Amino acid sequence: MIMNITGLLKDYKLINIQETRGIGHGDSLSVKVVIPCYCQAKCKFCFNKLTQATQQHNYEEFFNNLVKSLDLIVENLTDKRNISLDITGNEPTFDIEIFKKFLNIIAPYKKYFNKVVMTTNGFHLKELVPYMKDVIDIVNISIHHYDYDERMDIFGTRLIPNNDELKTLVNNLNDNNITVTAVTVLYKEYDNDFRKFFDNFTFWAKDLGFKDVRMRSNFYSNDPWIDKILYDIHIEEESLNSVNALTTKIIKDKRNGYETRILKGVESILKYVIGPELVIDDDGMLYVDYNKKYSIDEKTINIFENIYVK
Repeated sequence: MIMNITGLLKDYKLINIQETRGIGHGDSLSVKVVIPCYCQAKCKFCFNKLTQATQQHNYEEFFNNLVKSLDLIVENLTDKRNISLDITGNEPTFDIEIFKKFLNIIAPYKKYFNKVVMTTNGFHLKELVPYMKDVIDIVNISIHHYDYDERMDIFGTRLIPNNDELKTLVNNLNDNNITVTAVTVLYKEYDNDFRKFFDNFTFWAKDLGFKDVRMRSNFYSNDPWIDKILYDIHIEEESLNSVNALTTKIIKDKRNGYETRILKGVESILKYVIGPELVIDDDGMLYVDYNKKYSIDEKTINIFENIYVK
């Protein structure tokens, strides 16, 4: 049963935005958009285990509701200066034509958002860069390893860019004024090898033109080895913040001035901190969670804004 956000007030102790400053989205509002799509990869650590055979997508419903949800946001939120639109999915670029239609729909709303960000594994990205120009500001590419053979093993497919293709792709994105970040999930224990992996990945990413690197442990993992490697890295620590199960550490390597963020996982997606974000899920409807449990509408969007944004 879908509940309104007023039900959320009764079920959760909401975390004031001041308490989350410095982690996650800081004092900006993130609007996640989950594009209904499949994924060509079978990542070892992926918590979305749905297969193409079990997924059902209603694209007409999604696009119709998407427009309504975007209108709801831009017409009813008082302060639109610090809103980011964050595009995700399974793999949002899986269907080229669907993604092109999606870009056409959100393009007129671009002016209302501080930035538009997409997370992708790079599938079909080469074909889509020309359509992304002036719509998407930042692309986070899931890499997971600097070695292509290792990367194929993690993704479970060859349908990912190799290193030469990645370099061309990153340069193309940069030429179109799109910032590119390399993302990796630390899904296994590296122990004494982590510093080597960290150095190799960081210098490799810088050479390919990525602006920075984000590393995080497996979504469900808060294993002790993560704490160990965080404190074993003898480079400048910018910040270490924690709210409930979520921990972020931002570090800079003084040798090359390159920024790497290491994020710990959370214990369970159902326990994930409900912070300053809204979710346009794969049905195009607006929620405050990824489980389609708490919806939000014109009457209650003010509640959300007063709690999180003010």
